[in-house]
Amino acid sequence: DNYDVDTLRYWVGTATWGEDLAFKENDLIAGRKFLTKLWNASRFVLMHLEGYSPKKAKLELMDRWLLSKMNKVIKEATGNFMKYNTSVSKKAVEQFFWHDLCDNYLEIVKSALYDEKGGNRKESAKYVLYYSLFTVLKLIAPIVPHISEEIYQKYYAKIEKVKSIHVSEWPKYDEKLIDKNAEEIGGIVIDIVSEVRKYKTSKGLSLKTELSRLVIECDKKLENALKETFGDLKGTLKVEEIEFGKGKEKVGKVKISIFE
Repeated sequence: DNYDVDTLRYWVGTATWGEDLAFKENDLIAGRKFLTKLWNASRFVLMHLEGYSPKKAKLELMDRWLLSKMNKVIKEATGNFMKYNTSVSKKAVEQFFWHDLCDNYLEIVKSALYDEKGGNRKESAKYVLYYSLFTVLKLIAPIVPHISEEIYQKYYAKIEKVKSIHVSEWPKYDEKLIDKNAEEIGGIVIDIVSEVRKYKTSKGLSLKTELSRLVIECDKKLENALKETFGDLKGTLKVEEIEFGKGKEKVGKVKISIFE
């Protein structure tokens, strides 16, 4: 009476085939939270894709980061579904959706999506969001079929021209999209974003507070790659200038200094 069928299926999706599954209401609560997140994140993405027709754009480094992570998930989820390891597939897709797509990528491209003069950055973000959300919906559809179909019918059906997500083509793993360099640099970017946000929170500042300067200390090889992400870092962190120099706080493979 208290939980819908997709929430119940989410709980069942945590089971290992052939073994007993203890009932824990916390698993249902977690399922409901996931479905709420999937619905709200999809609404946000589709709001920015209104009137959009998918067309290839020049991909930025953080776009390549997400697509690389996504293809690893396609491979992992598909392989485990074929072995009836549904719980492993569900967990992989859920973690990618929640952490990589929502917590990190969406936050990084949000400023570009709202920018009326976003140019290629906005177009490449839309392209990646179109396919990454669509892929998540397909991969999670066997577990939570009703909400996946509802979101599909609201947007993708009229573009993809397939009557149901449940008869659409299953996502294919594309080894060409695996980009170890983008994953390494993307991980550094996410570490920097997390550290600067912690700094703002510790100082009682709003995340929207403008910063005057961010200094990054790293080796020359990383400098060349990180330069490509400066636009995303500036938009996400609300910082006016980013430069290479002497850093104070160690953040993974780099050091940073923050100036208000």
